[in-house]
Amino acid sequence: RPSYGPEGRVFWIDEKAGAAAAGGGGRGGGTALMSVKADGSDKQEHLSFPAADEIVPSPTGEFVAFQEGDNVYVAPMAWGGIGGDAQRIEKRRGQFPVTQLTRDGGLFPRWRNATTLEYGSGERFYVHHMETGRTDTVRLAVAVPRAIPAGSVALTNARIVTLNKRQVIERGTIVVKAGRITCVGTCSTAGVDRVVNGNGKTIIPGWVDMHAHHYREWRGMRPTHDYEQAIYLAYGVTTTTDVSMYSQNMFPTAELIEAGEMIGPRGFSTGDNITAGDASRANEINNPADALAMVRKMADWGAASIKQYAQPRRDQRQWMAEASRTVGLNETSEGGHFMEDLGFIMDGQTGWEHSFSEVPMYSDGAKFLGKAGATYSPTLVVAGPSAWSIEYWFGESDVWKDPKQRRWFPWRMLVPQTRIRWQRPATDYSYPLVAQAMADIIAEGGWGAMGSHGEQHGIAPHWEVWMGASALGNMGALEVASLHGARFLGADKDLGSIEVGKLADLMVLNRNPLDNIRNTLDMQYVMKGGVLYDAMSLDQVWPKAVPFGPYYWVNDDVLQMNTKKTDTFDKPKKP
Repeated sequence: RPSYGPEGRVFWIDEKAGAAAAGGGGRGGGTALMSVKADGSDKQEHLSFPAADEIVPSPTGEFVAFQEGDNVYVAPMAWGGIGGDAQRIEKRRGQFPVTQLTRDGGLFPRWRNATTLEYGSGERFYVHHMETGRTDTVRLAVAVPRAIPAGSVALTNARIVTLNKRQVIERGTIVVKAGRITCVGTCSTAGVDRVVNGNGKTIIPGWVDMHAHHYREWRGMRPTHDYEQAIYLAYGVTTTTDVSMYSQNMFPTAELIEAGEMIGPRGFSTGDNITAGDASRANEINNPADALAMVRKMADWGAASIKQYAQPRRDQRQWMAEASRTVGLNETSEGGHFMEDLGFIMDGQTGWEHSFSEVPMYSDGAKFLGKAGATYSPTLVVAGPSAWSIEYWFGESDVWKDPKQRRWFPWRMLVPQTRIRWQRPATDYSYPLVAQAMADIIAEGGWGAMGSHGEQHGIAPHWEVWMGASALGNMGALEVASLHGARFLGADKDLGSIEVGKLADLMVLNRNPLDNIRNTLDMQYVMKGGVLYDAMSLDQVWPKAVPFGPYYWVNDDVLQMNTKKTDTFDKPKKP
């Protein structure tokens, strides 16, 4: 963030390339604190850092506060310079003394005055006094009401695939009050505020996408009508987990959705993944205390689980697992080769993301993972040792012509990869083998999860389920998409099946997916937490009739499909 500092200058951060060193290697890259005078002249570089993403000089230039690894540090600053290169400040093993002010998270430092520094993390607001070294801490309690619909609604005369021990009610009713299911099966509708006749429809639980990256298009400023959120709900995904996302982007968005200020699926996340080494949002883990600090920080910010990402040593991964267990969070990881993933589970992780490169899976591997109760989230759309399976679906139909995709995707994101695509034999794709591995683990007592990854929002979760059905069958694929995902999230008491007491997350389909799994796309309504939406437009149907709003990302001109003369866009010649 730009800021004002000494002599009224304007300060900002630039990325800085490392200089090549004799004999190979390099040094000096990272970020740099730059400034200009208020009129834009006299550009100067003052300081450089390995990975700081917030750098703020004190008003007098005596100190500099910086944020690195999502913690706050302070160091003396030589305002007049040190001669030659800009002063280099490193939080570890540097030439200048650095004081670490936070360990469990610190964000957005700013100077109140020349000797008083403010910053925050989660619910805590800190004030550090440079003169005494004392830090005051205030806990902030800010709350808004959760958006819960008032009244009651009933969906009648529909086939209900409950996913409760595979029960299917061929003709039944679901009654919803205040966002939760109060009756399933034979139910009275007396006194219900709204009755929706579901004759000929099939109702299934809303899906839980456990690996959906869809908080990437905006930083800090969130539009209330955000296609990247809404598209998932329009396709029946009522809950998502983003297992690696910029925390300051993800958690506020999820809270806006819960408060009813935005329309989208219920959002959970690991926040930033906990990766190896020091970086702008990561810290080297050298002992159990380091691991515990990282996990506490993410839990404090709102993480529902922890993403251990590429810690190179087994002791580091064990520290992470123990820290997650201490704080009370599930832990997942970026899966790799088979032996590595076995080690993850042995050391206490609850599951992992992405598929094994080794296929097919043999029975001893499936048995071990099943008996351990592990969750395999293979992200089938980007799975396997051969071509990514998503390319099969790009080639299988004209996705770029699909009306719903055109409604919910900016054309620049929709057209390139779906209009010009690979055409390969179906046997080039390994998803049947990957899906069979997940099915074998489930058969041995383990669990699966659906994860669409984020390459093709909305429709990719359906491709994921269709591929899963190749090994699991249609009912099994639906269970993984809802019930298993809810368990992996730790929310199966509220989500994942159509049962009394659970949140009313539903898809109302025109055709039965147990007959043909591709019928999941033939959707009339989607309900999230008792609010009923039209599945194409996301106009609210109940408890109020509310249009979704502007689809400002749609450009009808570029979506035209017609024939034009070569001179159509030529400007008229001047007389």
